[in-house]
Amino acid sequence: MAIDSKRILCLVTDPTVADLSERVERALAAGVNMLQIRGHQLSSARLYELASTLHAQCQRYNTRCIMNDRLDIGQLIGADGYQLGQQSLPLPIARRLLGSQAIIGASVHSLHSATQALEQGANFLLVGTMYASASHPAEPPAGPALLAAIRTAYPSSTLIAIGGITPSRVAPLLTAGAGGVAVISSILHAPDIAAVVHEFRQALELERDAIDKSEQASIKR
Repeated sequence: MAIDSKRILCLVTDPTVADLSERVERALAAGVNMLQIRGHQLSSARLYELASTLHAQCQRYNTRCIMNDRLDIGQLIGADGYQLGQQSLPLPIARRLLGSQAIIGASVHSLHSATQALEQGANFLLVGTMYASASHPAEPPAGPALLAAIRTAYPSSTLIAIGGITPSRVAPLLTAGAGGVAVISSILHAPDIAAVVHEFRQALELERDAIDKSEQASIKR
């Protein structure tokens, strides 16, 4: 899974948000370029209905749509990729079901789990938890150091940081090796979703430019 010219800004859905599809619409219009649909608490019927709606929104904005855990629903809606968590089907089995061309990501919380996922053929890694997070309160934050360790071991891997991320926390994550960030509350619960998405996009692109200039300077030396 290659990183586009724009850094990845992934919005992860929270089905407890009452006006979720409207908030997702605003986020996509403002510049979110990946949506991960997550809904463990929902019935299969309700999740399929929601996922179908969100996938249609992604198509309108040419946004990559990733289905979390539920491979069956992802296949039904035509998802662009899949995200496997710790309780999901093992990656080799998911690969057997989805085929060699499917884009499959894995959630990892250590260098060991990152190594295992990449050796099993993960196309990208969702790396967390970076900072204290309301969605995973029991998980101690790993911080940018975990990203740096994975990036050092696997320089060409696609890493997306997740967990308690705000626009002001983007820079150290990209410096450590993230190709983008995944966000839940900072966007979905924002009073002005478009403004926050613009802050994230600005932070992602400014830091990318700074890293590119630093790398060019190193080459010249």
